[in-house]
Amino acid sequence: MRIIKIDKVKFKKNIFKIYFENNDTIIVLADTIVKFNLKIGKDLVGKEYKEIMFYDKSNRIMSDALALVALRSYSSKWLQEKLLQKGYDKNIVLNVISRLEELNYINDGKFSKNYAVYLSQKGNGEFAIKAKLEKHGINKVLIMEALDEVKSLEEFYKQIIKIICLKFKNFKWKNKSEARRVALFFLRRGFSLENIVKAFREYKNISID
Repeated sequence: MRIIKIDKVKFKKNIFKIYFENNDTIIVLADTIVKFNLKIGKDLVGKEYKEIMFYDKSNRIMSDALALVALRSYSSKWLQEKLLQKGYDKNIVLNVISRLEELNYINDGKFSKNYAVYLSQKGNGEFAIKAKLEKHGINKVLIMEALDEVKSLEEFYKQIIKIICLKFKNFKWKNKSEARRVALFFLRRGFSLENIVKAFREYKNISID
């Protein structure tokens, strides 16, 4: 395949269109042109053409990935899904994800701990946090470490007590109907029954004092 023309794409920064004598065209980044010394009259054999396209696509995906992680933190699975939604090749996406992990732009351990603390501060219990981390593709070991991180800041039953004091200021723990209603509220928030019972006992002692 012989290159017969190279034009800059209008209104697109650092993007060029390459024309071949067989009427095929490709769109590549300026970096690709420099790396492979692409110029008019150059012949591209099959293997070199594939290398060029793989390199260019990888750079495009990397650019999009960096733009995403610059805005917020992502787990590897979440970022992978975002990139695949753009129609990118899965094998190239996986290579890019792997490279970003090497560069520490993606760190599932750090993501899971930060996200778990955030969810906890929003009033989510341990089961809810675990479910949301699993949805982001976080493995069991990292989930346990993330939950331990939350507990190191404040035990889950203490969070329940805080929420009771804020949201249920006139909570009458002696009233079984009200106690059941409040308990269901925390179960829906993903707190364990064990922590709810412990929180109620502690709250009872506080209210008596």
